[in-house]
Amino acid sequence: MFKEFFKKQKIKKYAKKLPQDLKENYAYQKHYSKEQVDAALKRKRLVGGGGIAVTDNCYAYAMYCSSEEFNDIHENLAETCNYGSMRGEISNTVFNNSEDFSFSTLLVESAKSESSSFGSSTNDSFNTSGDSSYSGGGADSGGGGD
Repeated sequence: MFKEFFKKQKIKKYAKKLPQDLKENYAYQKHYSKEQVDAALKRKRLVGGGGIAVTDNCYAYAMYCSSEEFNDIHENLAETCNYGSMRGEISNTVFNNSEDFSFSTLLVESAKSESSSFGSSTNDSFNTSGDSSYSGGGADSGGGGD
């Protein structure tokens, strides 16, 4: 019970704190490298004192890295993580739905979260019509930053 709660809290922190940092430090990209995500995790103090453990940050890699990079990260680990199913969990936790997301949808959601509750249970948490900073998104557009 608590394990699921803490996992969702971690996902929400990654979605709230990392998009703006990644954009400010590496410009807008469709995907970021493991090294860029690791550096953002350190800057935002989302890692333990012992350094970055891949198994602790799988959800951050699933959010911000490409599926190829994600698979490369996990290639030498004994633990196997599924990119698609993890992104489904992230979508359910952050957006309250099972649709895929892009970096720009995470960026919009993180900007909105600063003034409202993050991952609220209403279905309008993904409404971007009034947000002038929204530049696309969704599974097939890739967020427009390609």
